[in-house]
Amino acid sequence: MAASADFLYELCGGPPAGREFKAIIPGGISVPIQTREEAEATLMDYEGFVAQGSMLGSGGVILIDDSQNLVKQIARAARFFAHESCAQCTQCREGTAWTTKILERMVAGDGTAEDLDTLLDISDNMTGKTICVLSDSCATPVVSGINKFRADFEALVKRKKAHLVPAVA
Repeated sequence: MAASADFLYELCGGPPAGREFKAIIPGGISVPIQTREEAEATLMDYEGFVAQGSMLGSGGVILIDDSQNLVKQIARAARFFAHESCAQCTQCREGTAWTTKILERMVAGDGTAEDLDTLLDISDNMTGKTICVLSDSCATPVVSGINKFRADFEALVKRKKAHLVPAVA
């Protein structure tokens, strides 16, 4: 069985010149995000992805290079899930809406350090508690994004704090 590295660098052609892969989403946006290192070490079969903490899902591989804001990409995914929610389950209806609002606020530079804990709490309340998996699908990239790429989220919060500090004359 081939490693994902063969797929990423030979079949897909690798990242753009001068760039590195930051994150790989191997099975569509509803599966756990992998770091570059995890993706390169993953065997390209069902068991290989599960062993690395992700899934094949739809098989729609999403590659994100280091020039991209990962939080913005996760916010786009959350917006999609909020739009797709049938609104039958409170956790999904409210969770996807709040998740989207918080992530978009963070991307706009108005996030706080507390938002990370809030997002994880909302995601925990969404996972495994609804009649379908849409709620879980929204929570998964948020949780894996925060757990594996926390620095990207914290950078947005620090950027906000830097704008609030008055300039020294």
